[in-house]
Amino acid sequence: MTKLLDGDFPVGHCARCDKEVLVGVVLDPNGDARRCCVHCDAELDPAMLRWVPEGELEQVGYAAWREPSGCGSGGCGSGACGRSRT
Repeated sequence: MTKLLDGDFPVGHCARCDKEVLVGVVLDPNGDARRCCVHCDAELDPAMLRWVPEGELEQVGYAAWREPSGCGSGGCGSGACGRSRT
């Protein structure tokens, strides 16, 4: 059964990289989904993948962070986005 995205990330062991890696999904020429290493594109066995919550990504060598919204000047929310009005 495929798990829907709910804040968890698929990871699996890549023999070519010899480490646990994040898993990407690519479509083969027939349109079938393949699970691959995000570093070297080696195909991974879907039955051997596990899902980790965002808070555990660091344990497998990754990190996630939220991009700040707006331009960073602090004025976007009030309509004063740091741009001068002429």
